[in-house]
Amino acid sequence: MVILILTGFFEEGYLEKNQDSLIPIFFSGSNVAFRRKVFEDVGLYDENCMIGEDQDICTRIVNSAWELYFQPKAVVGHKSRKTIKAFLKQWYRYGLHHPYIFKKHNPKSLMVYLKKKKAKREILYERTIYRKPFPLFILIFITPFLIMNIFLLLSILSVLLGFNILSLILGLITLGIGIYYFIPDISIKHPWRTVKFIFLRYLVNLALLVGGFLGGAKSKMIYIGATFDYKKRGSQ
Repeated sequence: MVILILTGFFEEGYLEKNQDSLIPIFFSGSNVAFRRKVFEDVGLYDENCMIGEDQDICTRIVNSAWELYFQPKAVVGHKSRKTIKAFLKQWYRYGLHHPYIFKKHNPKSLMVYLKKKKAKREILYERTIYRKPFPLFILIFITPFLIMNIFLLLSILSVLLGFNILSLILGLITLGIGIYYFIPDISIKHPWRTVKFIFLRYLVNLALLVGGFLGGAKSKMIYIGATFDYKKRGSQ
């Protein structure tokens, strides 16, 4: 929900405002320009945002009389992290600080999102449960990655408790979900590259998930965030 903003789904023009989304479509702060009058109307960047200040300012813009315009010819170069450790730390920090943004722009409520079977452009999730007002702020994204890891933990627990048949069943379910989840990454022509990418994406999602849970606890909310789920453009 956050990551796919950077993957080229847009066409030139003004972005839609009315969407069933916790955080409206936003532009990365690494390649964006605002009129000075915008800041006079919606305020400056939120200095409490350790991560996601671009989400926050764009959300305030979308909720005002201003609009966001995408120009595909405005291209910049961006250097990625050089080591796996630095890369995972980056995604952990994304997860850790995103709950603050969601809580800032949404009321105290219970919200559960499921992945759409047929995603429209970059909108991958749809809200299936919404309770407002609610005593706590609870936001949960039910993703294949989350389900896969729940079954993985259950299978490990079953092994430790000596439930061999149950652990076998749970292990097979985990394997099936894992195959479904990583299908977009599989390339028969490049098996070693496939293994490396699957391993890296698993670690990235795990860092994002753990960071989000801990960040949610810090923000006094239950937060199970969305993960790096995507489908390659042009694939079926």
